[in-house]
Amino acid sequence: MQKLDKTQKIFVNRSLNMGSVTSIGFDMDHTLARYHRENFENLAFHKTLEKFIEAGYPEELKDLKFNPKFVIRGLLVDRSKGNLLKVDSHKYVKIAYHGHTKLEKSERHQLYNAQGYKADSFLSVDTFFALSEVQLFTEIVDYMRRHPGLIKKSFREVYADLREFIDLSHRDGSIKEEVLQNLDRYIVKDPDLPGTLIKLIEGGKKLFLLTNSDWTYTHAVMSYLLDGASEDYPKWQDYFDYSIVSGGKPNFFTGSNPFFEVVDQNGLLKQHNGPLTRGGLYHGGNAKLFEKLTDQKGDQILYIGDHIYGDIMRSKELFNWRTLLVVEELEEEFHALDQTQNSMDQIFSEITLEDQLVSEVQNLRGQIYTWQRRMSFCDNKKQAKYQRRIEENQKMIQEKEQQIEEQHLKIRSLVAAREDAFHPIWGELMHTGLEMSRFAQQVESFACLYCTKITNLSFYSPNQKFRSLRDQLPHEL
Repeated sequence: MQKLDKTQKIFVNRSLNMGSVTSIGFDMDHTLARYHRENFENLAFHKTLEKFIEAGYPEELKDLKFNPKFVIRGLLVDRSKGNLLKVDSHKYVKIAYHGHTKLEKSERHQLYNAQGYKADSFLSVDTFFALSEVQLFTEIVDYMRRHPGLIKKSFREVYADLREFIDLSHRDGSIKEEVLQNLDRYIVKDPDLPGTLIKLIEGGKKLFLLTNSDWTYTHAVMSYLLDGASEDYPKWQDYFDYSIVSGGKPNFFTGSNPFFEVVDQNGLLKQHNGPLTRGGLYHGGNAKLFEKLTDQKGDQILYIGDHIYGDIMRSKELFNWRTLLVVEELEEEFHALDQTQNSMDQIFSEITLEDQLVSEVQNLRGQIYTWQRRMSFCDNKKQAKYQRRIEENQKMIQEKEQQIEEQHLKIRSLVAAREDAFHPIWGELMHTGLEMSRFAQQVESFACLYCTKITNLSFYSPNQKFRSLRDQLPHEL
């Protein structure tokens, strides 16, 4: 096997024998169809902002600027307080912003870390589609901070309006119509996609599409990506045994909606009865019925998507489908990882030095305790000798504690500089400081595999045995 670049690799959390997988399912948006994200998020930001102004929000909001670099996936949104949070795997809030104002450690501690909170009560920024939504919320929160009283609503009420306006923008077609009229501006046409799918088919895999997008949008995007790319598969539907639109994930995995057939190019539906037929186009449905109608179950199915909750967590928890998560952002982070390797080595070296100083201080304190105990039952001459030693140790402790403080500040500075190499506000996607991020914990817990894009599958056999590294607890290292 050829040596692969990190951007081409598939990473393994849980060993998976692809020879045991009979079907591979794909989400469409941000999985089969990669977006020119900045263009799309800018469009969604401004189309939704227009709805705010139409609804009577201040006209000055039209001057709000879209910042494609401010929000990343994996954050939490406290809709009640208007705060944006980055949390580690232990639910400790490491970074918090109110609008564009960073919360100081004391305020952050008082609000979130001094007592428990339920992460599930906050909105999780899981999808790329949520980035422009949360960016707009952040800008409005910052406007409210700078202009108190001009918007007479709570932060939670503003977010409720935001969700309503986003849904309206999708219903009235103001976002999707723009995308469909300018597909090359918003959708990345990956030349490796057709060959990747064909390789899986020739390896004996059944492929299916399961997307939340409606028929009209799905048909246009998939046609743009695949139609005419292969003589053997002239239409996009030819690649898939089953194509399911308007799947309604995560409800597809928790609900009991029936399947409907899409019977014409206008999306006309009729109730479906009996097994799903090869090449069929379907609307809605549910996972339990899908398994029954396709005569397959559980770990025979690999599902690939970009949404940790809607695509990965529910399919794995409830049906034991094997999972592959697309983490597109890692492609940008690999360069920073390589560039900061030396700084990480330095950080651990400085931590070792700090630990050594702390140990030395503890030893000095232990000596003081011993000498103080001995002074209680010895003569004056020995008491004076012990007192001199105690004073010498106290002086050394004072010096070393100053060194520890300087060392601590040095480590913090090195960690902050390293984080800046990834993102000037939120740092590395998979870590908060030196701790694993909440997002990384979810990836580790629910994604059997993960990669930067699905065409990475083309570098592996369709019957590849993906093996995880041996799991180790801290005491085994």
